[in-house]
Amino acid sequence: MEQSTESHLVPQQQQEKQIQTLAENFITALHELEAGSDEEADQIAMLYAEDATLTNAALELGNKKIEGRDAVMRFWVEYKAELGQAHSKFHHITTSDHAAGLFWTTEGQSPQGEAIHYHGVSLLQYDEMGLIKFFRGYYDTRELTVKAAAENSAAA
Repeated sequence: MEQSTESHLVPQQQQEKQIQTLAENFITALHELEAGSDEEADQIAMLYAEDATLTNAALELGNKKIEGRDAVMRFWVEYKAELGQAHSKFHHITTSDHAAGLFWTTEGQSPQGEAIHYHGVSLLQYDEMGLIKFFRGYYDTRELTVKAAAENSAAA
């Protein structure tokens, strides 16, 4: 009985290792987008399935979600435009056989010169081809607006 449990763990560990690699590929593509131009959004979009869904806290406040690879690419172009010179530091990655949780802090400067600092978690669920089929960003949207407002009032 113990051998079947152990033999079951080996394939699961292999799947988790594959998910770890896929998550690292996402992080690399995001870092390239953050360091480069919005033209890098194509690289990150190619990590998503054609019918992928992307959502986050800000989108949900507006009862919106992004569906399809082309729309995902437009999302990442807008991300780059809105956050400007931001850099995401990933401090923890957790995986299962089909998903990864990425814990991060994003800091930098917006195109308007405002400081950016917020943190959260991104959930990436993968399909059988290793493409992201569902992405969900969890963060406190107030962290972005409160910090910007506090810094603006301190500068006045």
